[in-house]
Amino acid sequence: MIESMTGEQKEWVRSTPRWVYVVFAISVSTGVAGSVFLLMRKRLSVLLFTISFAAVLIQMAYTMLIAGGLQVMGPTGAVMPTVVITLAVVWLWFSLLSKGKGWLVS
Repeated sequence: MIESMTGEQKEWVRSTPRWVYVVFAISVSTGVAGSVFLLMRKRLSVLLFTISFAAVLIQMAYTMLIAGGLQVMGPTGAVMPTVVITLAVVWLWFSLLSKGKGWLVS
């Protein structure tokens, strides 16, 4: 994929700080764990999806807005971040709904 990028896009990808990758790992791992706990009908899923959502927002805000990802990648570069944020919102919403309806146990 990186082979098809322009020089400016390659430089932008290479300049991403390590902490962004750590935040990405946190968002993915807590999202997966939240899914597992939701399937197990555990309330811990709400906390895990909350952490995952916060990490997604931090990562996307930095890469797309602060680091200039939208300028470098163009408007089509906003598609995947929008999908990821939307999914994080849906999973958090569903876990909160499940907790409210009493579907989750301690």
